[in-house]
Amino acid sequence: MTPEPGARSRVHAPRAPVELRPAWRRADPKIERDAELFWRNERILPPRADVAARLSYLCVAGYDGDRLIALSEARITLIDFLQVKLAMLRIAVARDVRQHRLGTWLLTESRELLEAWSLENPAEEVMGMGTITQTAAYDGRGRARGYLRDSHLAFVGFTANGEHMRVAWFDHGTIPARRQNHFPLLGDHD
Repeated sequence: MTPEPGARSRVHAPRAPVELRPAWRRADPKIERDAELFWRNERILPPRADVAARLSYLCVAGYDGDRLIALSEARITLIDFLQVKLAMLRIAVARDVRQHRLGTWLLTESRELLEAWSLENPAEEVMGMGTITQTAAYDGRGRARGYLRDSHLAFVGFTANGEHMRVAWFDHGTIPARRQNHFPLLGDHD
């Protein structure tokens, strides 16, 4: 994925060499083979994982030469409390190149790819990209910001496990006027 001039003026360049390759809904055999090896080498794949399903979620692959060093996956999910479908993103970076801004770079590229796909596939009704922060690295950095400008991610709440959930709404994304099938709220009368 080659950037347009000035396209990443707000995004900090990674401090490790990386070539990003789109994988979303492409079923690329090389990227799939490399992804499975990457998950196993990084010990990311749970023992009973459905590898075929995980491969179908591949979004963007980051390579240093022939070596896969970072990967994003996206799973289309209806988020009940928001009442919209989001592409829920998961990012993994090889241990030896973590803290090199690869995650931010991959996140930004994944959002752009998913937003373009969503616009081209309106019947899918995907309104944005969501993430759940599951890394302890953020705990030592002090208070987290509510909005992350580079990735367009805004804090929307906590998961049941106390992790941050963030959403980057697509420019064409909409939300329902009212909550569907809602439970009565304080002040509701029938």
